[in-house]
Amino acid sequence: MTVANPDVKIRTEESSGGSSMFDKEKLAEIKAAQDAWEKENQKEFSKERKKDFACESGIPIKRVYTPLDMAEKGFDYLKDLGLPGGFPYTRGISPTMYRSRLWPTGRVGGYATPEESNKLWRSQVAAGALNLLIQFDLPTQMGYDPDDTMSEGEVGRVGVSLSSLKDWEIAFEGIELDKITTSPVLNAVGAVGIATHLILGQNKGISLDKVRGSCQNDALKSYIARGDYIFPPQHAFRLIIDTLSFCARHAPNYKPLEISGLQMSEAGANPVHEAAICLANVTAYLHAAAERGLDVDLIAPGINVVLSAEHHGFFQEIAKFRATRRIYARLLRDKFGAKNPRSVTCRLSVGQGGISGYREQYLNNIARSALSCLAAMLGGAQVCYPTAYDEQFGIPTEEASTYAIRCQQVVANETGVADVVDPLGGSYFIECLTSEFEDRITAELEKVEHLGGSLKCIENGYFRRQIAQDAYAWHKAFEAGEVLRVGVNCFRSEEESRPLRIYRTDPRNEAKRREAVRKLRQTRDNVKVQKSLQELKKVASCEPDEEHNLMPYIME
Repeated sequence: MTVANPDVKIRTEESSGGSSMFDKEKLAEIKAAQDAWEKENQKEFSKERKKDFACESGIPIKRVYTPLDMAEKGFDYLKDLGLPGGFPYTRGISPTMYRSRLWPTGRVGGYATPEESNKLWRSQVAAGALNLLIQFDLPTQMGYDPDDTMSEGEVGRVGVSLSSLKDWEIAFEGIELDKITTSPVLNAVGAVGIATHLILGQNKGISLDKVRGSCQNDALKSYIARGDYIFPPQHAFRLIIDTLSFCARHAPNYKPLEISGLQMSEAGANPVHEAAICLANVTAYLHAAAERGLDVDLIAPGINVVLSAEHHGFFQEIAKFRATRRIYARLLRDKFGAKNPRSVTCRLSVGQGGISGYREQYLNNIARSALSCLAAMLGGAQVCYPTAYDEQFGIPTEEASTYAIRCQQVVANETGVADVVDPLGGSYFIECLTSEFEDRITAELEKVEHLGGSLKCIENGYFRRQIAQDAYAWHKAFEAGEVLRVGVNCFRSEEESRPLRIYRTDPRNEAKRREAVRKLRQTRDNVKVQKSLQELKKVASCEPDEEHNLMPYIME
């Protein structure tokens, strides 16, 4: 395997209109040294573990990287890299990043009842968590009360059951909503979750502009890879744009739209397709807002992006984060005309999905979580949510959740990674890989646009086919031993082990939750309930515009 292709024309100041940072004579000198090195070490090269190396997105990995490779890419320092906190934000969205403020540690979690979840979340805050990502049970995610026949057998099974403001009051007792960022994962019923969150803050004496939070309120992701959708796209879009507009005007510390690629990765998408689908969905939401007549600089600051850091390779994930941030900045500025720096900066949350952990030798998952955190931070993420080591056995225990928080704290406080902004910036390998990701993600975005955009690609099945093909290719490589997972398909143990404690929902919780919602209906002012529902229905029947924003009526 050669290190640099001798047939590739090096883009110097002569060949690229004077934009290159590389000196022609110095490149020729490096090329001569590299050729001599290759000739001298052919015998050593023959001992390599395999003939060809590639990351799991199919990008070839060379033996070594030099300025020659960056010149081949036409790499321009100011255009492609720049400085931290400056366009195109490849090196991070802040000039100081973690030197000023460490990333807020957080965890995904939720136990069956509001009372259990409150105990869990308070323990996470006591352990140092500043971000709480709230996992709900399926009935709550799909808009069903616990006593609905469709909820039977699912109440509290995969997360917390919250069906009223009273439930939220119990669940968040003792949690300061103006200091702890709380992020419900709700999607289809995201607008209801945001409204309840804001009302809860007001009832605690916190003004709307001080409530901190975000919401995974991404309907397109649900159509593609999650399945937890309720409304047809045009109605889902209305609710999402209403939340963006309302929060921009009244609750600026609340980010009402987290657009997620994580679920694409969980379904099997490779990192290129994960990022491309996510960015295509960003484009779709911004187009919908523009059609409403909203200024991009009003709503863009309310958008977060969620990507995965899981099973696709350490350096590949870092390059994906950097490339995504660069593409996002150019997309917002050049395609949508954003002028506010807060509009073009991609605020990146990084999650570690369930497929990155394994039951076999399950304690190895702690190392995987630590590496996931490290990749997120080297890639310049604002938030990281690693999985717990026992997540393959059920909802994580409180102990395992604490260890997931500790993984972040070890990375933050014991590695020195937070002491320098973008410590991998300028690495020949990382910069070439970042540029290659940018090229491939951009090419995929152009293909999606040619096919008619995200909605068309959902309707015609293009996204699902791409994800299925990626998943099939990955599993073939895994089964062939080309992708290795320690304890699973290599370094296996004869004895299987299980955690000593596994969380299981008490079967009696479902009956308790049914009784709680029935009691609420008996004691509330049902005349007022019906009146507010009728008002909401009346406004919902009007054409979507700022005068008929649904959020105030949902809050009422």
